[in-house]
Formats: sequence, structure tokens, C-alpha cells
Amino acid sequence: MTSAKTIALAMQRDDLIAQIAFERAAIAQNGASLRRLSRMIDKVRDGIQYLKRHPEALLLPVVITVVTRPSRLLTVAISGFGLWRMAQIWRRRIHS
Repeated sequence: MTSAKTIALAMQRDDLIAQIAFERAAIAQNGASLRRLSRMIDKVRDGIQYLKRHPEALLLPVVITVVTRPSRLLTVAISGFGLWRMAQIWRRRIHS
């Protein structure tokens, strides 16, 4: 090999190494954001699992409403029924 070819190959190799380093940094940055998103999704899933195991925790907002604003109980009951119906529809759509 001639000296010019060797120098050209060395320069090409250096360029490729720099490109690889740049791409690795980009992948690491994307991976970090995906890890944060994954942790958030895990927390939401854990919260849903907790509510499935402890449905009595959902009674606290109702009790607070009854104590602080008893006249709003009917509104809350209607909204709660609507949420329950919506959850049932979503559950059927997900499982079918």
C-alpha cells in the first residue's frame, strides 16, 4: 500500500470512529428518556394494581365530599357512575 492510501484509510477510520461515538451518545440519550418513561408507566401500573387490591381507597374522596359538601353528593354519585360505566366499556374493549 502506498503512503497516501494508508493516510486516507487512517482518516476514514478516524471519521468512522467519531461517527460511532456520536451515534452511541445519541442512543444513550434516547435510552435514558425511555427509562424515565418506563419508570413512569411502572408507577401508574403499580397504582392501578394497588387500587385493584385495595378498592376501599377509592372511598376517601367520597367521604371527603360527604363531609365537606353534602349537597354535592348527588353530582359526585352521578359522575362516579359515569366513570364506572366508562371503565366497564374500556375493560370490555381491551379484553375483546
